[in-house]
Amino acid sequence: MRRMLKIGLALAAVPLVISACSSGSSSSSTTSAASSAATGASSAASGSAAATGGGAAGGASTLTVWADNSANTAKAIQPLCEKWAAESGVTCVVRMFNGGTELQNALIQGNSTGDVPDVFEGPHDQIGRFQQNGILAPVDLGANTDKFIQAAVQGVTYNGATVGVPWAMENVALLTNKALSPTCPATLDEAVSNAEALIAAGTVQSGLGIGMQIGATGDGYHWQPLFSADGGYAFKQNADGTFDAKDMGIGSEGAIAAAKRLQDLTAKGIFGANVSFDIAKEAFTTGKSPYWITGPWAIPDAKAALGDNLMVCAIPNWEGSQYKSQPFIGVRAFFQPNNAKNPVLASTFLSDEVQTTEFMDAMFAVDPRPPAWKASFETAAADPIIKAFGEYGQQGIPMPSIPQMSNVFEDWGLAEFQVAGGADPTTTMQNAATSINQRNASLN
Repeated sequence: MRRMLKIGLALAAVPLVISACSSGSSSSSTTSAASSAATGASSAASGSAAATGGGAAGGASTLTVWADNSANTAKAIQPLCEKWAAESGVTCVVRMFNGGTELQNALIQGNSTGDVPDVFEGPHDQIGRFQQNGILAPVDLGANTDKFIQAAVQGVTYNGATVGVPWAMENVALLTNKALSPTCPATLDEAVSNAEALIAAGTVQSGLGIGMQIGATGDGYHWQPLFSADGGYAFKQNADGTFDAKDMGIGSEGAIAAAKRLQDLTAKGIFGANVSFDIAKEAFTTGKSPYWITGPWAIPDAKAALGDNLMVCAIPNWEGSQYKSQPFIGVRAFFQPNNAKNPVLASTFLSDEVQTTEFMDAMFAVDPRPPAWKASFETAAADPIIKAFGEYGQQGIPMPSIPQMSNVFEDWGLAEFQVAGGADPTTTMQNAATSINQRNASLN
């Protein structure tokens, strides 16, 4: 009753208009996630059948949420939103998208036509592009700020303002086969030494001493922990957690040092220029590689193959180095568009429902990524795999969400592949930096 009264007063005080909950071929009637998947539609509306109107065309008492249905995220959100709506005397309609790119494009296109949700869920690294298009409204975390892991708050902060409510974090770590490395390596030197011995004994394949995907296009995301361990960086991070778009570090002294190290270790068989995700997975899950730099998405296959021999470790630093191994952190968050039809409902849902331990615990139960909410992470950390990923992630840095970052990965990755294949590290990294700076000239 208290929720219904609060929302009812807010709706009476603010004139709100809502358009149909979806566009194109998407249905605006109540549809389950299962039937949505069965029809093969790229997006479908699903709402609370118990709510007035069954989630039809929408209205002043309808909260429209867009979510990615390619994993378990939308499946986690839907029942929670419907429960909140039923308790609050309103309707929740969830429109599901098959992948983040589809959702992102729909938001940018809909921003000019008015076809936007009241709330949507997505990764924080899209914030820069969204803000270029004026899409996001500020979201004040208020007194709850300290209840979130700091790196997660940094991830949803743009130009000094928080623009989302973080709920989960993900990053790579060092998957370890206990049969080949009984303990987590204390330093990268130790991991390399163990890998070299296993290669020399014929137990481990050359090129897979430490499984790390590179391939013809390279992969700066997976290289990042080792890149930072030698002082490399994509963009310099300021003391407040923001990034300096004018200080791009792909051609820096640290980046060149990391490239030289990569080339040396590739020559020793620790890495392989042509290693893909599938090659690294095959080697690790069949006992031909002691370590694998990857993320929680690889856990099901690794666990099925190795069982209790699977261990997740932090990617350590080089012995005696002043630099730290820091993965990029991906932050999943809830956002509110500037053009939300029901901003009062949206802000009420984000503040009163999403920012609670009950909601965060329920999200994790269906979509088990390390929670960004401290209390929920403490509970989830009973699982040593979640604990290891989460604790290492807290040492990392959020993926820069500034628009300039979108122009980094192509040249950075290509430079990684070329260096691993024998190209001069200094020239290659400096050329990559020149290309990136040229691409970003108009943005700077």
